[in-house]
Amino acid sequence: MTLQDLLEFDAGPWHSAAEVWHRVARGLDAASEQLISGTRDLGAVWPSGSGSTAALQKAAMLRAEVENTYLPAKRLADAFDQHAYAMKGLRSQAEGIVASARQAGYTVDTAAVTITAPASAYMGGNLDRTGRETGALLSDLRSVVEYARAQDDSTAEIIDGNVPSPQTGFGASPPGAIARAQELANKLKDPTYQPTAAELDELRNLITLYGRDKAFAHDFLNALGPKGLLQLNGTLATYQLDNPGRDVDDALFSNSTADMVRDLQNGLGVMLAAATAETGTRTGLRGETYIPGKYELSSQWMTDLMAAGRSKMDIGDPYSPARYVEDVYGYQLLSPLLHNGEYDAGFLSTVGGDMVDFEMSQGENSDLWTGARGENLRLDWTQGHDDNTVPAGYDPMNGLMDALSRNGEATQDLLTGVTSFTGDGPADGRLPRLDYLLTDRNWDATADVPGGPGWTVELMQHGDDFKNGALDKFGVALEHAATDHPGPQARHIVESIIYESNVDEQAMGYDNGVTPGHGKTGDPVIINPQLRQPMANITSAYIFDVNNVISGAETIDVDRNHLVKFLADLGKDPGAHDTIAKAEVAYATGTYDSILSGRQNPHDNFQGNLNAMETVSHNYGSVLGALDHGAAQAHHATSAEQDEIYNQNVEDRYKIAGGIVDQVMGKVTGKIPVPVVGDLATEYVNDLMSQAEEQAKVDNHGQATYEVGTALGAGRTTSVELTEFALYNSGKLEGLPDRLTLDGQLKPVSQWEGSDLLAWQQYKVGHGMSTVGNAAASAGDSYQNGYEWAGDILGEK
Repeated sequence: MTLQDLLEFDAGPWHSAAEVWHRVARGLDAASEQLISGTRDLGAVWPSGSGSTAALQKAAMLRAEVENTYLPAKRLADAFDQHAYAMKGLRSQAEGIVASARQAGYTVDTAAVTITAPASAYMGGNLDRTGRETGALLSDLRSVVEYARAQDDSTAEIIDGNVPSPQTGFGASPPGAIARAQELANKLKDPTYQPTAAELDELRNLITLYGRDKAFAHDFLNALGPKGLLQLNGTLATYQLDNPGRDVDDALFSNSTADMVRDLQNGLGVMLAAATAETGTRTGLRGETYIPGKYELSSQWMTDLMAAGRSKMDIGDPYSPARYVEDVYGYQLLSPLLHNGEYDAGFLSTVGGDMVDFEMSQGENSDLWTGARGENLRLDWTQGHDDNTVPAGYDPMNGLMDALSRNGEATQDLLTGVTSFTGDGPADGRLPRLDYLLTDRNWDATADVPGGPGWTVELMQHGDDFKNGALDKFGVALEHAATDHPGPQARHIVESIIYESNVDEQAMGYDNGVTPGHGKTGDPVIINPQLRQPMANITSAYIFDVNNVISGAETIDVDRNHLVKFLADLGKDPGAHDTIAKAEVAYATGTYDSILSGRQNPHDNFQGNLNAMETVSHNYGSVLGALDHGAAQAHHATSAEQDEIYNQNVEDRYKIAGGIVDQVMGKVTGKIPVPVVGDLATEYVNDLMSQAEEQAKVDNHGQATYEVGTALGAGRTTSVELTEFALYNSGKLEGLPDRLTLDGQLKPVSQWEGSDLLAWQQYKVGHGMSTVGNAAASAGDSYQNGYEWAGDILGEK
């Protein structure tokens, strides 16, 4: 605020803004009254049940939100008005001082804030008096400016303190709310304290209402401390026991208590995510120094959290043995909080990485977490409790993998954060965390249940129904890590997946954890069956790199034999087989387009194009051959068997393969671009297959007359037809039948009729024998050669 700013101050806009905020405040006051009257009798007309509890809680929260909004809006209105009046008065004072000085003959520089007397004022013995008058005028003027600055700062402080938060509205974290939440948390983390229902409900409302606000979350968690947070969560978990079977309200179980614990655990997770989000700045030449934001928990807090995660704690009331468990690890109490909240990649990779390292370092595998289990005691209530197969929270990887499955960057950083170098493996080093989680960890779902004889009987009777959702989440996390952020880290992960899965003892037929050379061997397992589909999705994204490895032009650091074994293992899963087969079709079509359009090698003649296409056919056959070895081993449909189905209707199958080639190479609207070197193929493959599926819907009900997946899985036939139609669409074939042109352009294969098909068949055995015929025959042979080549690598006949 300068003197010129003050003299130019216009009170009009400030009064206008104040009137707007006054209208907002009056509207909020009226809305609050309506909300109170509208929900006052809700408890009387809907007195019980989970729906009633939720409705009453929501109504209380809405009333609190509206009430908390009124006062900040009123304060803003008053502040704008007061600022306008105060600044207008100060402006008048400044104008009066300047006018008086100028009237007395003084020169006033409002930019420099100086007052200069005329030379005559210093004559005749008036030197001292003139100096005093000048100083007094200048002092008065500067004082007014200082008052104006103070007023400006005061108004700014009021605005900052009442500005609405984008997440929680006005006045997001009143000091009273923070203090009350801290008071309640300190009471509840004491396991011997018996809270009232009102206290639990009050804390839930405070956390739900303000938990996303960074100031509230930071101040609350900073005061509670990392260990206090884990102790609080552990105590909350003991408020309700969970016996096997469907949970109904009775003397031993209260659904409202279970819901209360769930909501509090969810809320604590949201707060932890808010308070650990990076909001600071980086300094230094390379940004090596990080300065946390105002409401960001310190690095020491994070260090203390990891120390608490590795330590053992006793939870529950020691005077109530049924609700008391000794030696629970802090990480087991952190895990439920990771299911909720948008966590930063830095937090998950640091804390999650330490969790994985701690498990690895103890040498007990996932059994580390099963040592202390309370009878009928569930640690994690956030995922439900009626279904017996829902994890109880003893394995902390459940929460961690859930969080990682929503954050590909965090998974990348966690898996590549530790590297070891040996005489083998990828050139950039081996990734111990990935190796452990992918090939060594025991993901037994039956280990994550409460203790006690009831749960033992439940496992004996229904153990096969349990499935480890954490492993599914790990697969999703791997897929995001490999595909969301392409680059060196992502490729390193892909390379490590293929390498580590091939050199593990299970790939040699030994049980997990058995030293090769000791014990019996069985069927090799490269990839855990639960992970085959996400691994197929990754393979699909990197399908161009996969084919480069097959042809010997490696763009990823992967051993070719390892890749073939990896593909064969994925081929055991029908869905994974289908995913990769479709991606391989997209690869072949896109590469044919690059060859025949001249983009790949503009100096090649047509014969050179045909030779290059043979390499693509070889790659196609090798990939499908490897997949089919796995399919045959798992006794589901191979490409050869799908060929028999696919060959039953020649016209329909031409529409599928021809339509796909049309989309990439033909004269169609919205032609699908082929990825360039270094790009992932995910979007390209998905778009191409979506078009194929859409074209397969030919009647009024949108039903497909043939199955696109089956068609594209027919390896030999598809290879032949992709080759044929790529040559057809290239425009380089001579002597084509007239009926295959339409309006001077080649007629799209997807629009062929029976007579067009007959003309094409005659062309192939006649004028096109030396080009299309030979190329198609070579493509067909490539599948069989590829199948046999894969068999040699796999040691099969």
